[in-house]
Amino acid sequence: MSKLLLPLGVGLELIALAGQWQQLSWFAAAALAGYFLLHFTRLLPYPRMLGLLTLGMLLALAVLGQSDPALWGRLAGSAAYYTSFLGALGLMQLLARHLPHLREMHKALLAGPALWLYPRYVLTAGSIGSILNFGMMSLLCGTLSQHLQQYALDDAQRRAGMRAVMVTTLRGFALVPLIAPTSITIAMISREMPELSWAVMFPYGLVATVLLVVVGWRRETRGLLALRESIGDNSRATGMGQLLLGSLLGLAAIGVLAWLTVLTPSQAAMILVPLGIIAYLLWRERSPREVLNQVTDNLVSMHNEMFIFGCAALMGGVLGAIAPLEELAAWLAQEPKYNMLLAVASLFGIILLAMAGVAPIVSLSLLVGLLAELARLGVPIMTPALGLMCGFSIAMIFSPFGPSTLILARFSGEKPLRVAFGWNGRFVISALPLLLLLLFVVHWLHA
Repeated sequence: MSKLLLPLGVGLELIALAGQWQQLSWFAAAALAGYFLLHFTRLLPYPRMLGLLTLGMLLALAVLGQSDPALWGRLAGSAAYYTSFLGALGLMQLLARHLPHLREMHKALLAGPALWLYPRYVLTAGSIGSILNFGMMSLLCGTLSQHLQQYALDDAQRRAGMRAVMVTTLRGFALVPLIAPTSITIAMISREMPELSWAVMFPYGLVATVLLVVVGWRRETRGLLALRESIGDNSRATGMGQLLLGSLLGLAAIGVLAWLTVLTPSQAAMILVPLGIIAYLLWRERSPREVLNQVTDNLVSMHNEMFIFGCAALMGGVLGAIAPLEELAAWLAQEPKYNMLLAVASLFGIILLAMAGVAPIVSLSLLVGLLAELARLGVPIMTPALGLMCGFSIAMIFSPFGPSTLILARFSGEKPLRVAFGWNGRFVISALPLLLLLLFVVHWLHA
């Protein structure tokens, strides 16, 4: 029965989000905390270590005299939101089990001229990820394993094919922080610095996107071609029209809800995706208990990733409350040359900290707070902001501790270290010099 605390916490947070009832988020946080306390030993070693570190930081915050109830309320709300964010969108994995048309999507993406295999997969993943976020990873990876089961592939062919598609999917997901108006990076930057709206940042993010697509194009196309040849299926994908119509209707519903309410598109997706999936399962299964069991089991399968996201939100909030951002900003504002150094430090800092186990969202929240202080002092912050976006993008694919890497590791059966470094090492080494060059050009343009 204790497993039910997980869907209860997510459900309470979604109701709190829909009704804008902040106090209900505290009950959601309590339910989620209760689940993770009771099942702490079932978490992987890294989430357990992160949880102990987060608990230590919370205790230190209390000892330092930070007893403002509003601060603790914000921390609880942030933890509940980001934990539920991942869990709600991760329910897309249930659709992959029940809708055969979704499995046909890979057949459609693997068809056509070889030249466009990689960019088509990357851009499809990025487009879906811009709305469903981590739900896209669960959707495409879940349907991939089911799609490959239809063919007589040996173990080597299956593993190579899954690697080619999954790494391409991950690269597409990494484009979301650069160009999507629903991304957490652009949302945080534009919220703290309104002058850096999505429209202002988009041209620079688009250039970075093109660079990243070009870097991986040739190498990963070979893997996708090999998978297509191993499958040897030249038949047309069925149900793509219905799938496209359903996707457009879903996206339209998300857009309408975001337009009519104060919710962002990502928040609207957080609410509508679970509602739509649960409604479909109720119609299919005719058993509320069975639906509850399926939803609970799906959330439990993701509890490591959800716990990491929740801890990251708490750590970011704690560090933001105690870090001397105003003093640091005043020092950096004295010399214009520090602006470019801050951009480079933002790029590499997020990546290196993510490799060491610090979730990118923690680094992002701290650095966004610092940039906001610099902006108030009149310092140009376009270049450091772009460095943040690029660093967050690379950190998503180059951290063995990130939710996206853990999702791929779970579906592929590979170790997270191999997914992050083995699959993406050469790509990152090739991409970083180009991103550095982009930062220097942007700095020169805004100097």
